Amino acid sequence: MLNSVKPHWRALSLPALLTMMFIALPGCSSTPKPVAEMSAAETALNSAENEDATKHAPVRMDRARQKMKQAKLELAKENYESAKRLAEEAQADAELAKAITAKAEADRAVSELENSIKVLREEIMRARKRQ
Repeated sequence: MLNSVKPHWRALSLPALLTMMFIALPGCSSTPKPVAEMSAAETALNSAENEDATKHAPVRMDRARQKMKQAKLELAKENYESAKRLAEEAQADAELAKAITAKAEADRAVSELENSIKVLREEIMRARKRQ
């Protein structure tokens, strides 16, 4: 009696199963176009370039530009997952270049302040010797 009961899935034909799989799979695995990530990366690159990051962090800026270029190529090929990852990496590299630039400028400002303090101390010492 148990042998006469057939599972329901056996009643479906192979073409019907394959059709259902092809309909269901794209819905599960489709990645949206990484518009926000691409825009954020472009903004970060432009911002870093405006802050002279190319001068202080040329290697990071070059990496950021290369990754952005690759991201655009992947986007054109509709490899959205890869484009998103590359855009995020480009953004991170550009932001790191900005941070390196900010540090270099802060270091320069500290050095200038230290020199100013040194000059002021020397002037104070000369003024005391005159008295």
